[in-house]
Amino acid sequence: MVKAKAPNEMTEGEKIVEELTDLLENENAKDEEIRRKIDALQQAREKAKGQLPKARQELRKVLTTPRQEAVFLLLGCID
Repeated sequence: MVKAKAPNEMTEGEKIVEELTDLLENENAKDEEIRRKIDALQQAREKAKGQLPKARQELRKVLTTPRQEAVFLLLGCID
């Protein structure tokens, strides 16, 4: 069982996903509301994609053994 995160522990993208899911479960949700959340999620993902190279670079700096580097490489966390 996956433990739900508290709102203050969620990323911007996770919060938007939760809000979009709630909208999709609401039969009375308007198309405009759904479209706004879709747009917000796409923007959040693009922003996160832009931050990924720097995050990968910082991760690589803290890996101290070839074994650690191999594991993160296999997981796709670094290139």
